[in-house]
Amino acid sequence: MKGALLVVLGCLSLASAYGDIAAKHFEMDIHQFESDPAAVFAAWAAHNGKTVAAQDLQARLPIFVSNVAGQISRLGLKEGAMEVNGLADISREEFKQTHLGHVSKSLFTELGVGKHRKEPFRYENVPLPRAVDWRSKGIVGPVKNQHVNGSACGCCWAFATTGVTECIVAMYTGQPIALSEQQLIDCDRAGPWYDLGCDGGDFQGGIEYITENGGIDTEADYPYLAEDAKCEFKKEGKSPRDATLDGFMHVPARNETALAQAVSQHPVAVAVCCGDNIDNWHQYTGGIFEIPNTDIPGGCTDPLDHAVVVVGYDTTEEGQDYWLIKNSWSTTWGEQGFFKVRRNVGAPLAAFGLATQPGYPVKKGVNSKADPIRTDIWDSQAGSTQAVLVS
Repeated sequence: MKGALLVVLGCLSLASAYGDIAAKHFEMDIHQFESDPAAVFAAWAAHNGKTVAAQDLQARLPIFVSNVAGQISRLGLKEGAMEVNGLADISREEFKQTHLGHVSKSLFTELGVGKHRKEPFRYENVPLPRAVDWRSKGIVGPVKNQHVNGSACGCCWAFATTGVTECIVAMYTGQPIALSEQQLIDCDRAGPWYDLGCDGGDFQGGIEYITENGGIDTEADYPYLAEDAKCEFKKEGKSPRDATLDGFMHVPARNETALAQAVSQHPVAVAVCCGDNIDNWHQYTGGIFEIPNTDIPGGCTDPLDHAVVVVGYDTTEEGQDYWLIKNSWSTTWGEQGFFKVRRNVGAPLAAFGLATQPGYPVKKGVNSKADPIRTDIWDSQAGSTQAVLVS
């Protein structure tokens, strides 16, 4: 029971690392932006540690101005201050091409991939804690950035795969680990997984690849290139002994209670719909993410074009339930790379379709059929970080 023991004894509080997450974005004055957008752009770039070459300024400045003006309009602001995230110099088309990449269900059907299986739900009798935040347990790795070096690589599925796998492996070892997205992009290509590298894929296929490959390499040994490359078979076979999995398990679809039960035990990978609301996703800076003026509770549910990792849930002081989710768009987006969406919206597929096809890796010593289900990990009233192992 190595993993089950270490997840209790090896917990490290990350509260300080994720504190004050709302104050990290660039804050600009609207009147100053309207009078001197170039100066605001320069200040924004400096705030985000970006160096814009002279030859790129003519291209990036108009994109920045268009994005910020659109954000002002959507928020209905006339004056005062407004936060702008670190992706404001990327066009709508660039963002859609480079920051998504989950293959839709219709493509799965076209490929003839029968991935969905019926299996008993392991956590159906688990009582729900009031709040969960796996970041406080020291198992959630740093937010990564799938868009580097200007490359157009739609590989969110690979980041969701490594993101949830890193959590499960850390629960087993008691130590955080960074795993290789590039190995998935390069090597997880053939059947039965049918993932498509920078052209999209599915975290279930990624997890099943890791299982059948006998593990996955670390990010340090097989670094991210943000492009399709030839599989490095010598690296592929050098996976750390503990970075192995024993399968994939679905969480019952159309069931936010089941998803919360699973998340109370460990993080879970999900697919979400960005769809026609891409500008809202692009410009999100914090708070509970919602699409204004929509008749669909919780936003769109199709296509499922982005993959992320649910790492917790909670309720605001005003009584609004929400999910806490890790993204792969860098720490300059959202709440240091995380975001929140409404929970218990009353729609079958939940906010943005995240209850359509949730799932997670299985690892012996953590969450296999032979392992005891952990209870009292979280204080039922306050989401405490005091963990208790109950066999």
